[in-house]
Amino acid sequence: MTTPLTLQLKRRVPADRSRVWRAWTDPAELARWYWPDSFDTQCSIDLRVGGRFRIASEPAGMAVSGEFATVEPPARLVHTWRWDGEDDETLVTVEFLDAPDGATDVVVTHERFTDPADSANHAQGWNDCLARLIAHDFSAPDR
Repeated sequence: MTTPLTLQLKRRVPADRSRVWRAWTDPAELARWYWPDSFDTQCSIDLRVGGRFRIASEPAGMAVSGEFATVEPPARLVHTWRWDGEDDETLVTVEFLDAPDGATDVVVTHERFTDPADSANHAQGWNDCLARLIAHDFSAPDR
């Protein structure tokens, strides 16, 4: 039996916790930063325990979805993670922690990988995603 693998990343985001929470949980705002600008990203979020989310993108032709196990605004989200067309389901925990100067430390823990290459690919994806979150314009009004 293979021991499941876990990856964890932490980044400081230059916005307060409630604002970073909103960027992560509001479908329209999430679509603006989650995947690259060249993707036409659509997001749906039913933000409650047992609620589902889906993030899809064209022309990349990829989508991920899952179900929320924990919703604790503005501190913590836990949800399953499954790519369309794949059987493996993993688990993602996102923590939003107060940091100095009004910033937020975002900690992403993604676990239950069975393949080291899959874990490494997700580490790269999360690094890219978190870089876009840090660069996100938190002062922009909702569109």
